[in-house]
Amino acid sequence: MKALDAVILLFLFLVLAVGLGLLWLNIPGLPGQPFKEQEFNINKTELNYETKGVQFYPNMRYRDKIISYSVSNSCDLAKKKDVERAFAFLAERTILDFKESPNGELSILCSEIAPEPEEKGHFVAGEGGPSEIINTTTFSVILSGKVSLYRRTNECVRPNVAIHEILHALGFDHNNNAESIMYPVTDCDQILDTYIVNEINSLYSTESASDLMIEKVRASQTGKYLNFEITIGNFGLKDSPGSNLIIYSDDTEVKTFVLEEIEIGTRKILNVTNLRVPLSFENLEFEVKSSEKEIDKRNNIVELKLEEIGQ
Repeated sequence: MKALDAVILLFLFLVLAVGLGLLWLNIPGLPGQPFKEQEFNINKTELNYETKGVQFYPNMRYRDKIISYSVSNSCDLAKKKDVERAFAFLAERTILDFKESPNGELSILCSEIAPEPEEKGHFVAGEGGPSEIINTTTFSVILSGKVSLYRRTNECVRPNVAIHEILHALGFDHNNNAESIMYPVTDCDQILDTYIVNEINSLYSTESASDLMIEKVRASQTGKYLNFEITIGNFGLKDSPGSNLIIYSDDTEVKTFVLEEIEIGTRKILNVTNLRVPLSFENLEFEVKSSEKEIDKRNNIVELKLEEIGQ
């Protein structure tokens, strides 16, 4: 009888131990086994767009190679023709195209009143440049630009002043080559530099799209529960209207989270606690999936591994 009691008592202890173990493994909020933290940076050298100081900021471009513009009513007919000829000149020599629109990204303004030049004997014929920029890390995206034309150089066959100022609005700075159209003082014989054409064609060779990227992941597991914080950024040229974050355990989908719009140059941080996952697995994977075309989808997937005890 005593032997039977001992067996029953041992059985009860085993049941209790197993029950406590299962309870411990399934209590949310307890410190868990951490995964190796992942943090990623965009490698600009792979993109081959570094502009090497020829622009105000590296990799300046508008969202699309078709750039919309509007011309102010203050511009007389002669200046309007100069602007149209300048856009046609650039469109013929680069992959850019320009279309007139009431709410264009590039605003053309005109005035007869010009600011005083810094040097005597010179006059200011125009001004131009980006007026709103978002740095997406990959690109300095120009959301809007502005060109102000003050005076015409009637003796020039080509509208060099308008071309010069439009190139400023495209992000290009002055240079010290007196034969260049981007020299600070305008001359009728100046030419469009080959490096400017090459930079424009290189920058705008990338199709306008979003570029979602898992930038950082921190996670830990306690029994059947997963806690994680993930940072997802849009480093592309267009806003992402919506996407999903999918979590896989050993290639089995665990959970899908719907992500709202992520604008270019912004990040979304998702913090999740006590997500139920299998007790044991080898691989934990996070994937951002969008139905929209992206510049690069190779940075949409991250696989995490548990840290080894003692490291």
